[in-house]
Amino acid sequence: MFNKRGISPLIASVLLIAFTVTLFLIISSFVQRSIVEPGLDEGGEKIDNALDCLSARIDVAESCVQNANDGVRVKVDNIGDVELTGFQIRAVGSTGVESKRFPTDGSSIVIAPLDRKDSLVISIVAANVGTVTSLEIFPEVDNGLCRSNPVVVKNFDKKASC
Repeated sequence: MFNKRGISPLIASVLLIAFTVTLFLIISSFVQRSIVEPGLDEGGEKIDNALDCLSARIDVAESCVQNANDGVRVKVDNIGDVELTGFQIRAVGSTGVESKRFPTDGSSIVIAPLDRKDSLVISIVAANVGTVTSLEIFPEVDNGLCRSNPVVVKNFDKKASC
């Protein structure tokens, strides 16, 4: 009555393997485009940022704190291999800590390698800090503030107007 034959087991096995391989290739291509490549790009950006911060090095040529502890001034030399867009001064005192960015207006400047920048006087709130015991200066690059390599200054001039 029914004289129909199915496909042979060998052909069925080959078709099943081909279907499985095709499905694997489609899924792996999707995963690579949506998960792996963005992760690699993000990782590459983080590595670039870390390398920029490792290359950003500063030296403090001169520093002073006003004798009323209401202002600090530093002259910073860029001794690294990358351009700096500013720096942050952290005044550590007997009663607290206060951080100020230079330039103070939020703009960017360029401090080329082997260049010096004078910060002018940056005001701090003496009531928050107390007597300034040290200054920490952090370099800033295009990607942000480099917190890994600050310069700490403990010996600075105390002048009425610096």
